[in-house]
Amino acid sequence: MHVNSLTNIGLVRKANEDKYLADKNRGLFIVADGMGGHEAGEIASNLAIKTLDSYLTNEVIVNEKGKSLWKAIRKANELIYQKAKLNNNCTGMGTTITAALFLDNILYIAHIGDSRAYLIRDNSIILLTKDHSLVGELLRQGELTESEASRHPHRNILTRALGTEPEVEIDLSEIDTKPGDLLLLCTDGLYNLVKDEEILQEVLNNGNDLKISVNKLVKTALDRGGMDNITVVLVSYDG
Repeated sequence: MHVNSLTNIGLVRKANEDKYLADKNRGLFIVADGMGGHEAGEIASNLAIKTLDSYLTNEVIVNEKGKSLWKAIRKANELIYQKAKLNNNCTGMGTTITAALFLDNILYIAHIGDSRAYLIRDNSIILLTKDHSLVGELLRQGELTESEASRHPHRNILTRALGTEPEVEIDLSEIDTKPGDLLLLCTDGLYNLVKDEEILQEVLNNGNDLKISVNKLVKTALDRGGMDNITVVLVSYDG
């Protein structure tokens, strides 16, 4: 397994509210995009990553498999929600979370919000997550086109986030992996400016050089305005 990752503040934001974890020893990869003002957003995403990092020990992962992601995210939700209640500066804060775990030839995905996980296999790109956002709902209902969604003034409004409610619904999925699979996790700072097919072509064009792919994807988003923080984690699964 090989991994390369990069986060960038972008060209507009005053702080980077994105956080990520890339740990190939545990097969654990996470992205989180905080919200609620730059200080509160950073607190939420950082707390989410730290909670999952500390909970998901090798022993827990082996014993609980995909359920370990679910338990860790529930714990993170509780901590973020309580911190927001106790600190006026953090009222309403929350974060997206997209966590991926490779274990025994299975890829487990747990997800809340509009950060994304993609599988690149056999020269195709497959979106593994569903955006929990107003625009995502409108897209699924056929009320918006992809082009309209990318320009929609309310595209940043989430319908589900980590830490904003005492209980949270977590999307869980399992995928049988194949050698040669590529997993890409990213925040909306990438995919709002770089289309899925462009992501695919960039990765395919650079073969096995994950670093070049990641750097070029971030550069493309910056060249197109860099309106948000941009985070990309790219993993090559060797079986």
